[in-house]
Amino acid sequence: MATRKTTTRHTFRRHVAPFAPVALALAMNAVNPGQQQTTANTTPPPADNQIVFAQSCAAPHFPSDTPTSMDETSCTVAGNGGKETFQNEAKNNFCAPDPAKPVTLAEMIALQATVQQDSNINFGNPRSHPLSNTAGPATNRAPLQKLGEGDEVVLQGFVLIARQEGAESVNCGKNVPDDPVDHDIHISIVQNPSDAECDGIVAEMTPHHRPPEWNPATLKAVSDGKLPVRITGQRMFDSSHSPCINGSSVSGDPKRASLWEVHPIYKFEVCPQGDCANGGWVPLELWKKG
Repeated sequence: MATRKTTTRHTFRRHVAPFAPVALALAMNAVNPGQQQTTANTTPPPADNQIVFAQSCAAPHFPSDTPTSMDETSCTVAGNGGKETFQNEAKNNFCAPDPAKPVTLAEMIALQATVQQDSNINFGNPRSHPLSNTAGPATNRAPLQKLGEGDEVVLQGFVLIARQEGAESVNCGKNVPDDPVDHDIHISIVQNPSDAECDGIVAEMTPHHRPPEWNPATLKAVSDGKLPVRITGQRMFDSSHSPCINGSSVSGDPKRASLWEVHPIYKFEVCPQGDCANGGWVPLELWKKG
C-alpha cells in the first residue's frame, strides 16, 4: 500500500498549492483550444515565492522529496495548454487518493474495450483513429474518471522496453531545455518477459521530483535481468493515440494493447530474487544489479 510522502518546507512552498484547485494552473498557463503556446526556447525560473507545479493536495505522491531541474521552471500542470490542457493536467496528477488498488494488465486491457463501446470518448491521433469517430485528446475527462482515471493503482509485470522521450506538450515542449531530465521515460510493461510490446501497457516516469536512478540505463538492467517489477501510480487514459490492432501499431503510435497507463509513476520497485510473493521488493533507486 502506498503512503503519501512529506516534502520539505522549501519544496512545499515552491511546488505545491495546499488548498488550491488545479484550476489555478489553468489560469496561469492555459491557452485557447487549438492553439500552442509560443514563447522563448527556454523558460525562466520562477520567483522564490511563486507556486508553479501546483497540486490539489497537501502531500503529493512525489517519487522524491528533491525537486529536479524541471521543477525549477515555470512549467505548470497544464504544460503547453491548448487542446491538451485537461489531458496534461491528468498526466501531471500526483494526488490520486490512497489506498492504491491492485490492478492487472488484463484488467487494464479490458478497460480499453470498455472505452471503445462508449462513443462519447474520443481518442486517437489526427492522422488515423480507426477505433474512434473523433481523434483525441479527450477534453471531457468525466467518462474516463467514471472508469477509473485518477485512481491510485499498483501493477506488477516486467519491463520490456524503456525509452527516453523528447519534448512533449505535457512538459511544455520546447519551452524548457531539451534535456532528458526534463522529459518523460516511456516504459512498456508486459505480463511475461517474452511478450510482444503490443501485448503490454505503458507506464510513464515524469521529470518532476524524479530520482536520478530512474533512468533508461537502470531500467534496461532490470529488463535484461527479467526481474519482476511493481509500479504504483495514477491510472490515466492517453487519448492522443490508438492501441495496437492485430499486433501492429496504428500510424506510428506507441505500441500497447491499451491506452490506459500508469501515469505518473509514484513508486517503482524491483524484485531482485525473482519471486516476491512473501516480500522483498526494493525501490528502483536502491536496487543495484548483481
